[in-house]
Amino acid sequence: MSDGISTRLRVAESPTGAGRGVFARHRIDVGEEIERCPMLIVDGERAEALTLGADGYVFGWGTDSTALALGYGSLYNHSYRPNAETLETPDELVITALHRIEPGEEIFINYMGTAQDGVWFDLL
Repeated sequence: MSDGISTRLRVAESPTGAGRGVFARHRIDVGEEIERCPMLIVDGERAEALTLGADGYVFGWGTDSTALALGYGSLYNHSYRPNAETLETPDELVITALHRIEPGEEIFINYMGTAQDGVWFDLL
């Protein structure tokens, strides 16, 4: 019996042109937890190496650390009008639905929290 993220979510090419993205396999209701992503957290020279090796897939974590979200966490695409939000715990990134998400719909988070500018890539 499998009840992991692979039965709830899938990774596929995003129609936005942003590469791969995370999509719902079933309806996700407002407030429903989508995924808890353990974080691989490093600092110092190791953080620099992680950033170079996984550029575009890592998160700034705290003031001096860099983190790679495990699970599908580093594959969610950005939107300033996201349908999901993130909550950072000391060692996890928790993704929760802001709106009802239908099966087949791509799940978006705002990489900048509540900020409306500052992403490092061109928006489509």
